[in-house]
Amino acid sequence: MNERSEKQDASNEIILPHQRFDIVAKDPFYTFPEDMLQFLMGGDDFEFIEHVDSSLTTVEVRHMDILIKVLRAEKPVLVHCEIQTDDSTHPNMVQRNVGYLGRCFEKYGLPIYSFVLYLRSTAGVRDPGGYFQDVPRHRFIVEYQVIRLNEIDGEKILQTQQPGLMPFTPLMKPPVNMSSVEWTTHCVEVTQSLSVDTAARDNLLVELWVMSGLRHERQDLLTILSEDIVKESSVYEMIIERGMERGIEQGIEQGKQLGAKTKTIEFITDLLDKRFEMSTAQILTPLLQPIDDLEQLKQLFHEALEVEHLEDFIRSAQTAQNGA
Repeated sequence: MNERSEKQDASNEIILPHQRFDIVAKDPFYTFPEDMLQFLMGGDDFEFIEHVDSSLTTVEVRHMDILIKVLRAEKPVLVHCEIQTDDSTHPNMVQRNVGYLGRCFEKYGLPIYSFVLYLRSTAGVRDPGGYFQDVPRHRFIVEYQVIRLNEIDGEKILQTQQPGLMPFTPLMKPPVNMSSVEWTTHCVEVTQSLSVDTAARDNLLVELWVMSGLRHERQDLLTILSEDIVKESSVYEMIIERGMERGIEQGIEQGKQLGAKTKTIEFITDLLDKRFEMSTAQILTPLLQPIDDLEQLKQLFHEALEVEHLEDFIRSAQTAQNGA
């Protein structure tokens, strides 16, 4: 078996949660907010202030994806961005965003610059960018800007050398006659040349690697991107952690308490299997099964992310079991 085949086979062990694109796409807004704001707003005539609580309470809490307060023309405004891998349904994007913006204005009372960023090339084609009710004395207009990454000149974005934009470049329009894999490889090479510290560069490469999965098999990149970079990246850990947390929370929200507990135990054993390169289910499942408190199981999951020795985790599980 040649080296490329070995790397492709090894990449099959890298398991990412369903929400990986959503998780990765939001991270640059927190790590490099100025880059993302400049990209959305088409200039730098603003001053970043802070990220704003994006939870909107009605009968139930709704969360906008990104909400940032900036100064523009010396006045505070909000920049809002929804990130969509695919088209929104039930409700559609227009209904959903109009609801978000109405509740957001009710909560903060500030002007809102709203954007919807579509990742996949087939998404957002029919999004009209707002709702227009042209009834005399009852006119109602809500507009937001639609951004489809595959319509953006990727080479121009690479030339900006803005770190926050690099993870999105594989989804942008490549130069003529350049294949998807060739283009993504070029994006990796440019990212590797950025003047940022090693940890930040590795995280950007992992985010770029995840995003590229919307266009082609990520395994193709492992010929130039070390699997160690992927597995040792703090962003990779964040993706796994948040993805598993969301799986747990969704199980709870759906009232599937038993299912949530079972899934949490599976997440823990799967994680430790990979970390210690051995099968842990036979040892750990009998220790974890008597624990009915999901919060306690979630705490054990967080410990599983960082524990250095399996024996230490076993002791923690025994303690939790005895206290159950």
